[in-house]
Amino acid sequence: MRCSSPPARAALVILIAGLFPFAAAAAVCDDYSLSWSKAPKAGTVKADQGPRLHFQRVEAGCPGGDTCKAKAYLVPGDKVILDDTGEAWICAYFQGPKRGTFGWLPRTALTIEDKPPVPKKQDWVGRWRVGENLILIDDTQGPKLHFEGWASRMATFSLTKFEFNKSPNSNKVIDKSGGGRCVVTIYWIAELLLVNNTIDCAVLGNSFIGVYRRTALTTDPMDEH
Repeated sequence: MRCSSPPARAALVILIAGLFPFAAAAAVCDDYSLSWSKAPKAGTVKADQGPRLHFQRVEAGCPGGDTCKAKAYLVPGDKVILDDTGEAWICAYFQGPKRGTFGWLPRTALTIEDKPPVPKKQDWVGRWRVGENLILIDDTQGPKLHFEGWASRMATFSLTKFEFNKSPNSNKVIDKSGGGRCVVTIYWIAELLLVNNTIDCAVLGNSFIGVYRRTALTTDPMDEH
């Protein structure tokens, strides 16, 4: 991928969905909608799609419109996380070296993994980030993995935290701390973490929702890069 653009914010998605629930369900593609996908999967751009596969813009009238072709594009072999709704156009996310891109891609251009591979224990371990949020995962406290996450907004100096020990079930971990009111769900897909949480976790308006990339293979802050 040679070009990327920032995702829309979750608050705007919620507002649009509330005003136009039926239209929004078909048109929204961002960190919020992808994180709450019922069928998140990995996909790979097929070799026969030519040298460039352009995203379709995430805006009104797209995908499929005459002005929907975005500058951002993928090349054969690039891997994305997607929301496998079975429709002709799929909401997809590509992680570049520094930032990620959301957009619509034609289903026919992708080879989709129907059954996600089971990640090894070390595939989870490390420091994971999206924006100001951080998740640390380590295997130093027994047979289960230790998960610790912080959702923060520097603009309001607010911080929300979760912490639990769990063994992943295939490529997914679900924690129901606090009597089951705060539920955090984490998927490991295509070497990224796809995270969502219930509203009871969103203290002070913070949220863990998003696609996280691993910034270091350990949880030692000195290894951050």
